[in-house]
Amino acid sequence: MTSLPALALLMACNGSDTGAPTDSGTATTLPVETACSEAAEALGYTPCVHVVDSDQTFTDITIASSSIDQLRVGKYLAPAVDGARIPTSWLNVQVFSLHYDFLITSFPDLFSGLTTTEYNQLILYPDTREFFAGTIAVYLSSEGGDPYYGFTVWDDPADSSSTVTQADVTNAWEYLQPRFDVGELFFVPGSSNQETAASTWRDTPFGIAGLADVPYEVYNPGEAYGTLRLYTLSELADASAAAEFGHQDIVVIDEAPQDLERVVSGIVTGTRQGDLSHLNVLSANRGTPNCYLQDPLEALADWEGQLVRFECGDTDYSVEAADQADAEAWWESIRPDPVDVCAPDTSVTALPGLLDLDTSTAQARTDGVCAYGAKGTNLAALYQRIDNAYAFTGFNIPVHYYDNFVSEGTWTVDLGDGEGTYSFQQTLIAWHADETFLTDAAVRREWLEDLRTAMMSAPVDPDLVQALGDRIVQVWGNDTTMVRFRSSSNAEDSLEFNGAGLYESESICLADELDGNSVGPSLCDPDKNNEKTLTDGIRSVWSSLWYMGAWEERDWYGIDQSKVAMGILCNDRSKDEQANIVAFTGNPTSDDDDRFLVNAQEGELEVVAAEAGVYPESILLTLDGGEVTEIFRVSPGSEVDEVLTDAELTELGQVLDDVRDVYPVDLDVPDDRDLLWDTEWKITSEGRLVIKQIRPYIR
Repeated sequence: MTSLPALALLMACNGSDTGAPTDSGTATTLPVETACSEAAEALGYTPCVHVVDSDQTFTDITIASSSIDQLRVGKYLAPAVDGARIPTSWLNVQVFSLHYDFLITSFPDLFSGLTTTEYNQLILYPDTREFFAGTIAVYLSSEGGDPYYGFTVWDDPADSSSTVTQADVTNAWEYLQPRFDVGELFFVPGSSNQETAASTWRDTPFGIAGLADVPYEVYNPGEAYGTLRLYTLSELADASAAAEFGHQDIVVIDEAPQDLERVVSGIVTGTRQGDLSHLNVLSANRGTPNCYLQDPLEALADWEGQLVRFECGDTDYSVEAADQADAEAWWESIRPDPVDVCAPDTSVTALPGLLDLDTSTAQARTDGVCAYGAKGTNLAALYQRIDNAYAFTGFNIPVHYYDNFVSEGTWTVDLGDGEGTYSFQQTLIAWHADETFLTDAAVRREWLEDLRTAMMSAPVDPDLVQALGDRIVQVWGNDTTMVRFRSSSNAEDSLEFNGAGLYESESICLADELDGNSVGPSLCDPDKNNEKTLTDGIRSVWSSLWYMGAWEERDWYGIDQSKVAMGILCNDRSKDEQANIVAFTGNPTSDDDDRFLVNAQEGELEVVAAEAGVYPESILLTLDGGEVTEIFRVSPGSEVDEVLTDAELTELGQVLDDVRDVYPVDLDVPDDRDLLWDTEWKITSEGRLVIKQIRPYIR
């Protein structure tokens, strides 16, 4: 990465329409801004200030920096659009190291239910950016001059289309400089994309300064054990999505990403990060080492794919071959407490309707999870206690049939010594005893894919297919109704292990199974070009238990992989729905806010796993005596301002309040925590409100 010369001043001082700073860095006039003081009054401490009016104020809201060329560092937010929800704010990073925590804690009404994905949309991407966000720091000049104040503006370094422009940085500076009385602000490019862009800018009203060219810098010192994985930034997203690395790996990247969602043993980047980067804050919270190394892909190339002990030291790094036992002990030390899952009950063969499964006692509900999985049992327990007008029709398929499938089948898989034919149990035993499988994510991913491929081509018991077909006709009255097969394992939807998004669900058509050919379109839905057979659907759900991401998530939480099993919840398939909804019986982002949080997307758009740039409408509902007394629309969605009408929100609030009152609580909740219910709903094409999922959530 080519570094810009330090203090390469490109001053043009051509003024601005928003109150250009004078030579002392102060503005002539500023609007009265009180959001920070109002938040301080509610919180009892200072979360932010709107103006840095003195050296003491700057010291009070920043922290000492560990970076070689910085003395102190802080953070800011500045409006990027008219009508931004809060004005320019300098965060008190002694309290809030993350912008996200600052927003949801200081301004709960304005940012309730904000997800980290939605937060990234607010600050990183031009089409959805509401705020410019970045750091403010005292930098040391690499040329021996006086220290200077520099600010960064964040974008997504992995997405060149998001790179800030000269106009973006000018807009940010025009908000920041008039509110920064202690000195002149220079822009500091934070990525190679920004450096390339800034090198072409002319006539900027601010100076541009480059980071010092240093060989090594540590942010979170310490040792880590793991297999060394080397990536370019452009490769990282696909590698993460494919679960190519996890908590047993040390990830080395040529350029620092904005964030890294997967838990890893350690991080090394080829561009500098800073103490308050998301990457470093999360590393510090997890207790995993994090450092910068110049040209790391070249420096560490000989160690790629090897199990190593890596140390981010105070002044330099070290790397050496690791002992397997030492590595396993270290991984165990960073894991959360192990989660125990219910041992599967494979003796149950019945296909009970959701209103027929016994959920009358705590023991019956536990037995249900063991036999049918959590999702199906939870929904049955709910449907039996609420107005059936809000319920889908459906039945449960027990784990018995999954167990038969994997126990009776043989799989052509590689167990480390070439392909062979093994039973499922032999496969699991061999994997758990295989050092390469347990420590090498690339090998683990390949072998798991082999297993799922084998499962997708294995025969399904024809007696089961017949029984399920008969049950579908019995429930829906025909073989041409498209129904939904949904994962219902014993490792999801619990208090200790959420498991959201790990497994597969499929729409299936019985008529496609029975028509004697594989030619589409589907006989249940002419819009589906391919057939949706029952056999393919059930194999897809069963085999999804062994997705790489599912294995890794369970492994991180210490779940015994030999105990997991997959049941299936079979219920109505909803098509052309008017809205998808996620609703909590409280505000999950605020400890003392009991208003119900509702996030809603128009039509068939997903709420939880939406595409980039697509985000839901967010609403808070106040209830009194089971009635909705206030509807507070926190923020509009990306596709339409109001997804749900007041009448729909009123109905949803009333039903959700009933859900909270009647759903049985079998959980041991700590006295200092609150139990909320995390629920998913649809408004069908006919305008009917239906609840499709419920899981516990601890606040």
